[in-house]
Amino acid sequence: MKAQSFEKTEMYATTIDIKENGLQSPTYLVNLVRSGGLPEKLTTIAINDSEPFEDIFITTLENPGLAGISEVIKMDIESVTCCAEVVTYYFMVTDQKKLISLPELTNIYCENSDTDSQYTFPNQLFGIKNKIVQTETLYSESTEIKYVSLQQSFILNNDKIDSSKSTALTGY
Repeated sequence: MKAQSFEKTEMYATTIDIKENGLQSPTYLVNLVRSGGLPEKLTTIAINDSEPFEDIFITTLENPGLAGISEVIKMDIESVTCCAEVVTYYFMVTDQKKLISLPELTNIYCENSDTDSQYTFPNQLFGIKNKIVQTETLYSESTEIKYVSLQQSFILNNDKIDSSKSTALTGY
């Protein structure tokens, strides 16, 4: 089976509600919505410091290789100051169209950054059967993957995420 990747999608979008909070910059309430027909709000993320807010990127992974999960929605919220900070949210969509959230991940990208953290699913490169793994990837200067290490693994148990006892390590 060929390893899958997250792909750009038009199935989901975001709307932003601005909430004045008495501070210098307002709070942004980012709504993830299902597109097409009547938009359906799926979840809301609050950005409390909206001044460095830059952009939002949404991608999906179809058929991630987990029983009962039809796709995974990945939402990257980027803020820029002296470096780029990307907070990534992963939402697994069940066969019943419910969302299951994974803990958010934060990556900081400065001039010489060469690592990032992500969740890897069974049907992806470095995926492990029936597990969601949080990995950290080290890149070479040519942006090729130099090394991947397991930070934590999770299993899906009746629509709940459980931390796995596995301590497997994947490296290249």
